Amino acid sequence: MTFASIMVSIDLAGDADARASIAAHLADAFDARTIGIAAQMPHHVTAQVGPMGASAFLPGLTEEAVLDGLARAHDLFRVAVGSRSRVSWRSAVEPGLAFLVGQARAANLIVVGRGDEDGATGCIRPLDPASVVLAAGRPVLVVPPGIDHLELRRPMVAWKDTREARRAVMDALPILRLAGRVDVVAVTPTDQATGAADVAAYLSTHNIHATASEHLSEGTSDAETLLDLASEHASDLIVMGAYGHGRVREMILGGVTRDVLRYSPVCSFLSH
Repeated sequence: MTFASIMVSIDLAGDADARASIAAHLADAFDARTIGIAAQMPHHVTAQVGPMGASAFLPGLTEEAVLDGLARAHDLFRVAVGSRSRVSWRSAVEPGLAFLVGQARAANLIVVGRGDEDGATGCIRPLDPASVVLAAGRPVLVVPPGIDHLELRRPMVAWKDTREARRAVMDALPILRLAGRVDVVAVTPTDQATGAADVAAYLSTHNIHATASEHLSEGTSDAETLLDLASEHASDLIVMGAYGHGRVREMILGGVTRDVLRYSPVCSFLSH
């Protein structure tokens, strides 16, 4: 198994150049091609009624502005990937998520940002990574702000015996093979075995040096425990299954996927 094609979402909300550079360096490691992608729909001026009946007009986004934004996104992508030859670009005046999902058939892995709106310029908006994970049918690498490289010295597999977690381990094999060591960690509220040792043994059959450990979640959420463990292990990547309980439930009750996407200081590799 390998990655032959890595697709990276480009927006104008900041950090897209670092994200594109990470995607290109991963493509180098797999002798893969890098595909940059961006899309945005124009929208009209809208009125917003505030307190006391006051109204304000939110600026619209014309097709001309969208095309200009797409051109700037393309320029950003070209600078980030440099002189590499196995590079292509796809863009459209279409809804961003729908366009990426349609183009995902051309990729083994999709790289996106965390969806932060800080620094957004008003065109080529960042995509919601959770929506990409759920809709794309491909594993997704989420790069948080401030990260400009991925060394893969010590990834962490956040293990739970679910279909999504098993899928994530399988999808991540090409990346885990690049690592010096992999920590398989399971967070559980009881002493019941989680199967983490089996996962580490499975990874070893793929010539991946892996160790397993199980941790009781006492007084903190599973996500907090995982992020604390990632810090203790100096993990530079978290591999995990996404939305095993469904996104709506996680939005209402909270959940590991939501909190890792929101708070993880390191990259996360998610499969659904």
